[in-house]
Amino acid sequence: MSVTQELEMKISKDDVIINGSTWAAIWHMSWPLIVNMATISVASFADMWVAGQLGSNAQAAIGIGGQIWFFMIMLTVALSAGTTALVSRFWGARDIQTTVEAARQSLFAAILFGIGSAAISITSCRALLHFLGASAPVEKLGWDYLRIDLLSHIPYTMLWISNSIWRAKGNARVPMIIMAFITALVVALDFLLCLWPFHVGISGIGWAWFVSGSIGMSISLWLLKQSEIGDCLNFTSIVRNGISREWMKRLLDIGIPACVQDLAWVGGNFVLLLIFAETRDPTACQASWAVGLRVEEMVAAMPIYAFSMAVSTIVGQNLGAKQPDRAERAGWQVGFVGLALNTIVGLGMFLFAQPIAGLMSTDPSVILYSKQYLQIVGLSEPFVALWIILFGAMQGAGYTRWPMVASVIALVGIRLPLAYYLTVVQHMGPLGTWISVALSGVLVGLVAVWQYSRGVWKTQKV
Repeated sequence: MSVTQELEMKISKDDVIINGSTWAAIWHMSWPLIVNMATISVASFADMWVAGQLGSNAQAAIGIGGQIWFFMIMLTVALSAGTTALVSRFWGARDIQTTVEAARQSLFAAILFGIGSAAISITSCRALLHFLGASAPVEKLGWDYLRIDLLSHIPYTMLWISNSIWRAKGNARVPMIIMAFITALVVALDFLLCLWPFHVGISGIGWAWFVSGSIGMSISLWLLKQSEIGDCLNFTSIVRNGISREWMKRLLDIGIPACVQDLAWVGGNFVLLLIFAETRDPTACQASWAVGLRVEEMVAAMPIYAFSMAVSTIVGQNLGAKQPDRAERAGWQVGFVGLALNTIVGLGMFLFAQPIAGLMSTDPSVILYSKQYLQIVGLSEPFVALWIILFGAMQGAGYTRWPMVASVIALVGIRLPLAYYLTVVQHMGPLGTWISVALSGVLVGLVAVWQYSRGVWKTQKV
């Protein structure tokens, strides 16, 4: 028996994801990812809190700048989705050599995507800030922040893909530890650079993320090199022959629809900023939207994204192991947990909206609008949980085109016209936007349940 065959047998025997209780598999993947997302939420909260100490203009700049940062890294999101689906499928099938090749092609593409993303975003972000309706002070602060923060696209693209590889092969603990370290460093640098003792202003938040991401990327790649698929970091064949068109097509056939799905959300948020520009107090609207979105991400979205990533790996590996029924059962189980959790979280957002908003800002208008956001959007959180988790399960199967279409229709075709009508035409102010955000979230959640129950995604080829 060869060394590779022995390794495959050992992995297959020990892997809880494709053996035993599906609840054990869910726990194995979920708790490290929940801790992972909790640490990211802490960093996000620290950014917004520190920005709040610098004023509402700084908070608005961080809110708009964060959307630009995410928008510009969309190809990385696409690459990550393809990486997770392919690596988990081949790892579940115990095809070690193909797993290594899928990871290698993904990592090399990440190098190119990261450099290209940073270059394009830095040269275009100033124009984007102006286009999105930022006031002159917000635009200046946004540029001070983004010209540093966008450099972090290079390390974070590599980190994102390497962590996707870790998770796809069933190891969520390494990314958890790395992100916990990054978060601690971000929070420390936020305070040291922005508030005391250096007082460099909002650019300190950008420096915090760039430095932390660079260190985290180095750690993740070093550990990956020591793993059983460490040869994925040997790029000799790619440098000699170039990136395989076949592999790139496989990655992007899965990834591009997932990218468009996220783009519908991020691009829609850009349009919301333009709608806010039509209100009486655009800066207060932008700042309250940034506050509400960050709080929602921290307490509601981040844990659910953790479940989504967990079920994506479980589904991908079990489909690779020829166990589609086990894959489907895991999706429903995780969806039920997310539904229960976000019901509690949404209720908390509704009941404690006032003190949370007061903690995040001292501006009366920002506090009022943030309170409205938390109360209205909080009611939709159970449906958002179903949407994110079940679409994540289908993404793990490589089934991304249908979720893309559903997301575009709901988040662009329904959410944006409704937001404009309520906010501007009916003069409801930001409250109209919050209502449109909540209603579209409920719609996507219900549609996700319907499509997942059909089971078509289980036959997806990758």
